[in-house]
This record gives sequence, structure tokens and C-alpha cells, in this order.
Amino acid sequence: MTDQLFPKPPKRMRQPRKDTLREELARAADEIERLRTENEQLRQPWWRRVMQWRAA
Repeated sequence: MTDQLFPKPPKRMRQPRKDTLREELARAADEIERLRTENEQLRQPWWRRVMQWRAA
């Protein structure tokens, strides 16, 4: 048991620096773009995917 009558509230977390937030945002945007292109490729008809596979 603690000696304090009222426990201290938890300390607030510090906000990350702007450059850290920018880097995280850039990584998230790259991941979204990658997933969007992958999704578009998977939505193509099977024969178009075969044609792209042969062309590559």
C-alpha cells in the first residue's frame, strides 16, 4: 500500500516531433499506394493478368 492518500495521476505522454510524424505519414502513404496498386491488379480479369504476366 502507498503512503499517499490520493495517488498521482499518470504522466501525460509527450507528443512526437513533427519530423517523426512526417516520416510516419510518408510511410503510411507509401503503404496505401502499394496496397492500392496490388488491389487493382487483383481486381483485373484473370486473362488480363495472364497477358501482363507474359509481357513482363
